[in-house]
Formats: sequence, structure tokens, C-alpha cells
Amino acid sequence: MVDDDFENTSQFYDWLNSYDSADKTADHLLVRFIEGVRLIGIDVYRSSMWLPTAHPELWGTQVIWSIDQGAQTFRRDHDITSTPTYLNTPGEGVHKSRQAMRWSLNVSPETLPYDLLRDIQSEGGTDYLIVPFHTDHAQEQPWITFSTKQGEGFSDEQLQTLKDLCKPLSWKARVAIAESATDSLLSIYLGPNAAQHVLNGQFRRGTGEVIHAVIWFCDLRGFTQLGDTHSAARVVEILDQYFECVAGPIEDAGGEILKFIGDAVLAVFPLGRDACKTCDAALNAAQQSLVMLSEGSKKESGQNRPPLEIGIALHVGEVLYGNIGGRSRLDFTVIGSAVNEASRIEALCKTTAPLLTTRDFADLLVCDRLESIGTKTLRGVSKPHEVFTLKEFMRNEE
Repeated sequence: MVDDDFENTSQFYDWLNSYDSADKTADHLLVRFIEGVRLIGIDVYRSSMWLPTAHPELWGTQVIWSIDQGAQTFRRDHDITSTPTYLNTPGEGVHKSRQAMRWSLNVSPETLPYDLLRDIQSEGGTDYLIVPFHTDHAQEQPWITFSTKQGEGFSDEQLQTLKDLCKPLSWKARVAIAESATDSLLSIYLGPNAAQHVLNGQFRRGTGEVIHAVIWFCDLRGFTQLGDTHSAARVVEILDQYFECVAGPIEDAGGEILKFIGDAVLAVFPLGRDACKTCDAALNAAQQSLVMLSEGSKKESGQNRPPLEIGIALHVGEVLYGNIGGRSRLDFTVIGSAVNEASRIEALCKTTAPLLTTRDFADLLVCDRLESIGTKTLRGVSKPHEVFTLKEFMRNEE
């Protein structure tokens, strides 16, 4: 099962009552626990564990282990509660009762209350136990199940042993849930790279590191008009659609979103050894965002909403990547003249083209995809910048 199998029951009990950093992954936690359960003589052939996840898209993680297939991990989104995967199952039952439940499967199939129990019975299962872990949160009810093929099912002593073992396991599960929540929430709200900096202890105010990066700044056109003509709830829905068209391509291309500033987005693509490849990826992401937004606007054209249009600026420069703010509220961001320049260049998109780059960015591209539209004076910036756009937009301008 794992490289460091328990050599005896003492090792299993020591593990069960101690902290193991590897246990923060649900599959490792379940595999180790079932290994120990089988070591002490309880013949479990199938087990499932559910751990809730603090995540806007995911409701939780389910790991299903069987002696034949090992551990399989499934990420369940919030909508699962309205599907047959959850409805009318032991999992739904334990969420409501918050009590351990057991069914002997040595009975007629029609007497069993759930399809899942009948499926396990058809595999040769003779007993099924589901045990909830202790929690004070009604919507965060983790649990674990055990199935056996022993002829008479679990003995009374085995049932009690399993319930007793679940008590220390529940604390290990709560630690795993807490660590997962910390990782996922920091990553969602800060971005994966900034989150890792915070988790590594790099969160002092005023600290940071100087990096060379592509700076992406984009803004939604006509946002004020949207606010005037649509309800707040509808505006949020439109913004979510817009941000999805931007965030997906940025993240897929290796960029990191640092801020949603109203209807604007600030992101960076740190330049590594292959700066040309990074710039090419950022440019491709910008093109993809524009295409996705155009296609989405066409689908929404009949819903009393003007087409969504954005301006995207791509610049390259040196920035300070780190923490700023007050004593009780910090923000992980990038600071530097290059950020200001990217913002000013994006403002030019309103009268030129939906995508603009600087010469600093264009010079790093291997392919000849950009054309100059001239040198521009930027508001609040002393140095003029030569600005480029895609050739297709130059043709449109002509």
C-alpha cells in the first residue's frame, strides 16, 4: 500500500495518536488507517472517507479505497448535493443523523434502504458501517465507512473497535481539513505563489523580493453603464463571466493574478530562464481572453446587455513583489514604475486597440506578430513609450 507499512500493531497505534505531515492528504490518511485496521485483524475490503473542503468551487474530497483497486480520490463540487451521488445515500443519512449507522447485508436486497448497500451486497459484502467524525459544524460532517466480506459480517467487538479507532482518526482528519483549508483559501485569495510565500513565513509588512516580470493589466469597457442599467446581482454575474474569460487563460499560461480591482485585473508572469517563452505565453493568453470574451458576448447578445469589451496591456519591468499595508491588514502585490506604466498603457486601448504592449515586451518575442503604432506620452510618466499591437488590430485600424 505504502512504502512504510506498519511492522506491528504498536506502530499503528503510535501513528494514530501522533502527527504525521503526510496525513494532510486524504488518500494517504485513509490508506494508512485501513492498513492498520487490517493489521489488527478486522477484514475490511472496502472503505470510503469524506472530508469537507473550504473552497468556493469544491464541497469536499472523497477517497474510496478497495483491496483490489487501492485509493481513488474524487473532488466533489457543491452541486453534488442535488445529484444521485449524494441523495438517498448513507452519506446523506449520516449528515442528517450525525450518528454512526450500521447495516447487516445478510438480508434480502429489497429490505436495504440504499442502492449503495445493494451494490456492495452484490459484490459479496456482508456488513456496512458508517461513522461520522466529531465536529461542531453542521455543514462540515466528515465520515468514514467500512465494508467487509466476512461470512457473518462484523462482530460486536469489531464494530466497537472500529468506532473507538475513529475517535483519534477524527482528530487527524480535522488537522488534515484545517491544513487543506489554509492552503486552498490562501491560494484562492492570494494566488498560489503568494500563498506559498505566506505559508513559508514571508509575511512581514514591507518585505518582498525584486523580480523581473511581465505585467498584465486589463480593464472592462463600459462598466459604469452596466452599473446604471443592471441590478447589483446582475453586475456581479457579468463580472464573474468576464473574470473567468481573463483568469483562466492567465493561470493556464503560468501567470499569477494579484488583484481584482473593481473591473480591472493585475497579474504577473515572472520571467525565468526563458523570458521569450514567458512573453509568448502571456501574449497567447491575452489573445485567448479576447476571443473568449467575444464569444461569450455573442451568446449574451439577446439579454439586453451591450457586448463586453476590454483593454489589455502587457509590459515588462522590475517590480517589488511582497507585502504592503497596515498592521492588521496586508496586501500581497507588486509595486514599481512598471506597474504604473502598464496601467497607463492600458488606458490607451480605449482609442487604439484592445491589446497593447510596450517595446520592452515586444523585443522579447521571437515571432513577428506585433507592429508599432508609434511613441506615446503616458499620463504621469516622464518617459514616452513606443507601443505595439497585434497586426490584425492594425488592419482593423486601417
